[in-house]
This record gives sequence, structure tokens and C-alpha cells, in this order.
Amino acid sequence: MAKKSKPSKKKNLSVNTSQADRLLGFVSQQILQEDYAGAVTNCERLLNFLPLYSPLRADVLVQLGTAHSMLQNYPQSYAVFSEALKLEPNAADLWYNRGMSCRYTLRFGQSFKDFTRAVELNCRADLSKQFDEALKFSREMAEKSIKLRGPKFTLDQLIEQEHLFQRGLALMEERQWDVAGQAFQKSIAMGDCLPQPWGNLGICLLMQECYDEAEAALNRALVIDPQYTLAKNNLALLPESRRLGPPEMIGIQDPFKGSKVKQSITFIEQ
Repeated sequence: MAKKSKPSKKKNLSVNTSQADRLLGFVSQQILQEDYAGAVTNCERLLNFLPLYSPLRADVLVQLGTAHSMLQNYPQSYAVFSEALKLEPNAADLWYNRGMSCRYTLRFGQSFKDFTRAVELNCRADLSKQFDEALKFSREMAEKSIKLRGPKFTLDQLIEQEHLFQRGLALMEERQWDVAGQAFQKSIAMGDCLPQPWGNLGICLLMQECYDEAEAALNRALVIDPQYTLAKNNLALLPESRRLGPPEMIGIQDPFKGSKVKQSITFIEQ
């Protein structure tokens, strides 16, 4: 008796790839129509469906990162573009777009490095001016940040310090107050010149019912910047928290969320 032939895996794969191509094309239309939330949903569906080393995966990540950028979800766009760069390390537009995400997550050191790489790789004359302007601005921001921290502070140290601060914010979102506080303390230890690490450390301590330490951290933030609203508001919250315990929920500020930045101009859409 002749053996039954097994179904062709290659045929199934081609059908799946065709479906993925169609959905990716639909995502492109959603972005053109400014349906960014819908594009995020479909990109995430595609990423769950595609193999890790699918040729389409980088294209999906680019669209997902762009959609998050247009929604001003900058931490998400930074993470997505970082993943895409692992697959397409020589894509100038990806380095540029991650550089923009760095800027809007206050990663001025990494932003400068990303725009530098984008300019090095760029082969499109129509993007040269845009890339050069982004590089110039990011260099100025990085230099100001380094100068604020002292003459021996380096670009690599700035990148590490800014990474620690963003890690602390991400851990706060997960309500991991102790580990988040440690990230802020490490950031402060590298250069104590900004109120934000102290303000967020104060929140972490408040949520752990370490009220005296929280008060000290918040007051330190106000020494650096007497107008720092986050520290003022949480200091006002302290007396009630001492009596009743920490609040169940506390807002974490995103300085660019809800801003009027013209994303369609600053980010490159494919």
C-alpha cells in the first residue's frame, strides 16, 4: 500500500505569509488614515503570529513603533524600535525614529548616539536636512546634560544614568516600589543635579510607608527645583498618608504625553 503523503509545510507557510502580507498592508492604510490604535492592535496580532526570524517581522515592528509614536506612547515606541534595530541594524530611518523616541523619553545621550548613526547610514538626500537638524539639536541637549553633571562626566555615563531613570519609571508602572527606588538611587549616585529622580524616589518610599525617608527625598527635590510640582503635591499628600496609609493609586507623569508635538513631521512613516 502506498503511503499517504504528508501535507506540505511549505504550502501552509506560504499561505500564512500571504495572510500576513495582506494584514501588514492593511496596517499601512490604518496609519495613513491615522487609525493608530487599530494599527497597534493588528501589529501585535501579527507579531504573535509570525516566527521570530520571519522577514516580515522587522516591517511589522517599524509600523508598530510608528503607531505608538503617533499615539505619544514613547516608552513603547522606544522598546519596539530597539527590537527592530536588532533585526535591521543598518536602517537609517530606524535609528532616526528611535532617536526621536529617546528624545521624548528624556534619553538625551542615547538620542545623540542614535541620530549620529542615522546620519552615518543615511543614503536619502531628501532626509539629509531633517537628520542633520535632529543631530544638531540632540548634540546640544547631550552637551548641556553632561555640563550640568560636571567636567569629567562622559556620554556613556549620561546614557547609563538616563537608562536607570527610565528603568525606575517602568518599575513604578509595575508597582515594584522597592526595586524602582533602587534604580532612582543609583541614578542619583551618578550625578545629583535633577529633581525628578528624588521626586520619584519619594513616591516609591511613600508607597512603602517609609514616610520620613519619603519626606526627605521630596524636600531634596524641592531644594534642586523649588517649583517642582510633583514633589509639592506629594508632600501635601504625606500627612494624610501617615494617618491612613499610602494611596491605592498614584499618577506617574509622562512629560510629553498629551503634548502638541507634530508627530507626522518628526517621525518617519513608511
